Amino acid sequence: MIIEGLHEKDIYTETYPFRIELNTFDNFDWPLHWHHAAELVYPVENDYRATVNGLEYTMCEKDILFIAGGDIHSFHTRNNKGNRFFIQFEISTLDVFGQAHQLTPFLSMTKFISAKEDPLLHTELEKNIIALINEYQHRALGYTLYLNARIFDILVLLSRSVCNNINAEISSSSNKKFHILEKLNLAFQYIEEQYQNDISLKDVSSAAGFSEYHFSRIFKEMTGNHFLSYLNERRIKKAIRLLIAHNMSITEIALSSGFNSIATFNRTFKKLKGCTPVEYKKMQF
Repeated sequence: MIIEGLHEKDIYTETYPFRIELNTFDNFDWPLHWHHAAELVYPVENDYRATVNGLEYTMCEKDILFIAGGDIHSFHTRNNKGNRFFIQFEISTLDVFGQAHQLTPFLSMTKFISAKEDPLLHTELEKNIIALINEYQHRALGYTLYLNARIFDILVLLSRSVCNNINAEISSSSNKKFHILEKLNLAFQYIEEQYQNDISLKDVSSAAGFSEYHFSRIFKEMTGNHFLSYLNERRIKKAIRLLIAHNMSITEIALSSGFNSIATFNRTFKKLKGCTPVEYKKMQF
């Protein structure tokens, strides 16, 4: 593995886009970085700390942290002997049936799963994570197919846990809930296709067949985020990749990421990442 600027590359040691590493260091600092791969962090002995997009997570033994691809994160511990598994995989590359785009909106944000706060979800996720670890260690015939299956079991569990945040009124009717989820998926698809353009809450609501009020309420319940915040986070992730990988001006990056104002771009970037785009770009060299 190498880190160029903040971009971690060459994660995998084999052609299959999957990696498990067991970390046992007493003192371990892995600096701020990002990668296209999604990542699961699973400490099996003692606590562990991670920072993702400026938020610090203190993980107790057996807690699970799902880090979305593109999120900036770091790991750190001091005088804390323990075992922590890092599991990384490329969702799009593993998606042999081309259906993972249905889950993309629900997997775009980092999620912390605690055994105390969400025991049912944690139990199911942990079962699949342990199965991944055991299978990867033995690598019997067809092990990559087995790993694929468990990865998508995990992704479906995470996605459905987001869906279950819809309130009781909606959940009371499975048909109604399914209909709403289908319409929300249209909204997410529209955002993914149009986020680089000047789109509004009205545009997205209309594309999904919601009123603005209804869409705002359901979107917040589904994602834990307001529409504009979600849109800005998506745009900033795009901007970060352009800052790192392309020799473009800040103005060009702002426009290419969906911001029609440099002032708005700078303000949003600093709010989400703690520094301006110019300062961020300087950190890469």
